[in-house]
Amino acid sequence: MAPAQRADAAAVSGGAAAPQADGSKPLSASRALKITTETTVASRDVMGTVEALRKAVAVAGGYVSDARTGGTSGRETADLEARVPVERLAAFREAVGASGDVVSESEKAEDVTEQRADLKARLRNARTQEKRLLDLLSDRTGSLADVIAAEKALSEVRDQIERLEAQDTVLEGQIALATVKLHVVPKGEPVAALSVGDRLIGAGRRGVDHAGSLLMGLVVGAATMGPSLVVLALIGLAFVLIARKVARKLGYGAVKAAPMGAPAPMAYAPAVAPAGQAQL
Repeated sequence: MAPAQRADAAAVSGGAAAPQADGSKPLSASRALKITTETTVASRDVMGTVEALRKAVAVAGGYVSDARTGGTSGRETADLEARVPVERLAAFREAVGASGDVVSESEKAEDVTEQRADLKARLRNARTQEKRLLDLLSDRTGSLADVIAAEKALSEVRDQIERLEAQDTVLEGQIALATVKLHVVPKGEPVAALSVGDRLIGAGRRGVDHAGSLLMGLVVGAATMGPSLVVLALIGLAFVLIARKVARKLGYGAVKAAPMGAPAPMAYAPAVAPAGQAQL
């Protein structure tokens, strides 16, 4: 990032912002901002850079809230999330730039001025209501029912005050401490431009790899389904054999069909003589 851009970012981040030309305070100084930055750093020694960034966070008076590392030996990557005081954010970002090559950098400032004012007003009103209820209970001029109702209302108001105070503490912490996300990646070697022949060879190799993967998938699928198919085939064969055996017992298929073109067998019937004639 250029020096002028870093100066502008420091002003938005709530750091040591310079006064305007008329001597008045800058607009960002009168606003409540939640700052979030994200930076990617390339380094030949990823783990060494991570240690340097941790030290820079400690020097700035912040702390690391989340850290993750991954990758193989020599090609590690790391992700850090830290909270850094806003007034020291500009100096911390300079230290980040000195730890490696800044590949990308972004910053976001969320204006929470109205949210902060509304929370403060609700907290003041709740405390005022608490004081009135305490005064009412100290007089004890009402009936027992009024006293019980006042004590119940006081308990509810105090619960509300505790919740609002917790929200106020969280919001003030988000305003005072910027959220810094850091990504450390290995610094790669420059890649030479590939010729058309190299690209075709690479595409052919990828095609062969894909075909091998497809063939392997078919083989694995066949090996997986093979035993099941054998069992199903045996069950089908047993069913056919049983069906044939039952058919033989019932007499189906016992008479064979005559060959085509052969005369059909004629059934023999004894001749019956007419009445009054003897049978020869």
